[in-house]
Amino acid sequence: RASAASRRQGGAGRRCGAAAAAAMTQVDGGLWRLRVQYPNRDPVLREVAHPQSLEELRAALGVETGQALLTRHERHQEQQYVVEHLEQLQDGAAVCVHVPRRRIFISVLPHIEKKAVMWYPGAAVEQIESAIAKAAGFPPGTQIELRDGEAAVVLSTTIPNDTHLEVAAFVERAPVAHAAPPVVAASAPTPAPAGTGRQRRIDESGACGGGGGGGG
Repeated sequence: RASAASRRQGGAGRRCGAAAAAAMTQVDGGLWRLRVQYPNRDPVLREVAHPQSLEELRAALGVETGQALLTRHERHQEQQYVVEHLEQLQDGAAVCVHVPRRRIFISVLPHIEKKAVMWYPGAAVEQIESAIAKAAGFPPGTQIELRDGEAAVVLSTTIPNDTHLEVAAFVERAPVAHAAPPVVAASAPTPAPAGTGRQRRIDESGACGGGGGGGG
């Protein structure tokens, strides 16, 4: 009986050991081992839980917003393409975290023609304007004006790549003063000389009187 009990215990132990091994195999099979190339760093081996979505994989690898995940083409290893679906990857794949850059061209009359200015995601508009002013050769702190032909352009971090803009130092124009119409003073009526009316009546009566005396 003791021997039978020992055999039963031994069988139970082997079954537990096999179950534990199977569980370890299942856990190990649920991991993805990826060779990841981060910007300006050597490739590293990362182990992540089998992702259920591309967003989950990006979060596990620490891929930030604005960065792209690239992988090599299966048949053309020298080519890379953007990972847009999780089905494009598998355990053992090599991926690269790419930081896309933006670029515009500026011209400053009469000496600079189509000079490139580049920046990466995260740069503020003020930093981009400062870089443009520096590339244009203006002193630090110079306010600039951007034009596309006859149109003025408001700078944005999402401006289309390879846009060509003309740059000039911004000069604040003084407001135009409008001349006031001349003021014409109203002239007062010229007063009649004192005694003019009375003197005329006296003259008229005198003339009549003289005529009457002559008749007498």
